[in-house]
Amino acid sequence: MAGPPSERVVFSSVFEALGRIVQASTPQLTKDALAIGVDFTNLNPAYPADTWRKLTSLVAQVLHPTVSAPIAEYQLGQRIIQEYGKTLIGRALMATLKVLGPTRCFSRVSRSFRTANNYTEDRVTQHAPNHFELWINELHVPYVNQGVIQAALEAIGAKNCSVEVTKRDADGTSYVCRWDA
Repeated sequence: MAGPPSERVVFSSVFEALGRIVQASTPQLTKDALAIGVDFTNLNPAYPADTWRKLTSLVAQVLHPTVSAPIAEYQLGQRIIQEYGKTLIGRALMATLKVLGPTRCFSRVSRSFRTANNYTEDRVTQHAPNHFELWINELHVPYVNQGVIQAALEAIGAKNCSVEVTKRDADGTSYVCRWDA
């Protein structure tokens, strides 16, 4: 059985979504992305997870300078999933998740995140039909992920959805996800 990948990478389809946001904002943000090593006009197949962390933090701060970092990152996460749904891989994923619906999509969280990166591991606990706890081994962008999860659930049909970060530790982040039937 293979172990975890030696280098954590985030795939270009997610950077493509972020690039749509960056390129629609200021030219300076595009230059800042280049300084971090990301050229949105010529994306690599994958980038180190640390590049994703640095870039999402920067973009969140620039786009939402008047709110706290967690709120800015959450808002960016919501925009990322909207733009991700416009990419080839994102369209396919979202179509599949819409067919499954919010409850059944939790059975494939790992596969969903693996369209974005090579390292996400998860644990899902169902507390009620529309109440799940999700733990993922992501330490560096918990609020971006919170926004991504909430926007994805809403896009696939969850009504009055809420996603809360409930615990962060050395191994990962826990989220409580709820919605109306």
